[in-house]
Amino acid sequence: MALPPRMIGLACAVAAPLCWSVGGAVMRSIPASAWEMVFWRSIGHMLAFPILLWAVFGWRSLRDMRRAGWRSAVVTACMVGTFTFHVLAITTTTVANVLIVQSISPFLVVVAAALLLGERPGRAGWAVVALAFAGLLPVIGGSLLAGGGGGRLEGDLWALAVALGSATMVITVRGGAGFNLFPGTWFAAAIAAVIAAAIDPVLETSPGDAAILALLGIVQSTIGLAFFFTALRYLPAIEVSLITLLEPVLGPLWAWLFVGEEPPASTLAGGAVVLAALGVNAAVAARRYGTATVPANPP
Repeated sequence: MALPPRMIGLACAVAAPLCWSVGGAVMRSIPASAWEMVFWRSIGHMLAFPILLWAVFGWRSLRDMRRAGWRSAVVTACMVGTFTFHVLAITTTTVANVLIVQSISPFLVVVAAALLLGERPGRAGWAVVALAFAGLLPVIGGSLLAGGGGGRLEGDLWALAVALGSATMVITVRGGAGFNLFPGTWFAAAIAAVIAAAIDPVLETSPGDAAILALLGIVQSTIGLAFFFTALRYLPAIEVSLITLLEPVLGPLWAWLFVGEEPPASTLAGGAVVLAALGVNAAVAARRYGTATVPANPP
């Protein structure tokens, strides 16, 4: 028996941040420059993407890129930014700070979706948004109090740029839910790889480290983004974006467990509040929709 469309969307929305959350721990364990990481992660996505396109989405999605017009260009540009700025942030501040600051994106999506798409969260939804945003305040405040030493504030600013680009992409994709804009990520990876190769001698990366980074690109970009783009075709942008807040909860945990990067107390406290907001959001959504579908344009 086929799953209801809403259940498909929820499963994809949860799977995406699970894929993304491993990046910080992996990149922390690789002795490579930021631009080397950008290059090899992009190469991994470029190699794996055609296989996924052929097996899952079909070549017809390339026609969607042409039909979507300006949306294709916007999605590609946003992805170039997120592919590069995320790595620059990871290499200049803690994994926890990067992921928590990037999680500002859902709150930008809430405002933009209400204004541009007519997707309003309602009173309970606004309460969830407020609770989750309250969880971010200790993290951002801790960074500001720590000052710019060691590039920490610089890293937070790169992460903020990722949040802005991600929010713009989400609204663009959701606004054109009838189109499959996932192929734009391949073009974005190609552009990011060219930029990285022009800035840094990428061939200095050892073969083993290059293979790990390429595999990371497949997990995060190819598989993770495939889940994310699919979720946006079934669920409101606000709900998908709030579910992706699992990433800033899980990412610091993996970095702590596997590379010993202990997050500051302010980050742990903020993450706990964000996780509580996700629980409230899940309860509200279950009560509102049950197993029914929500207004969307599935493929």
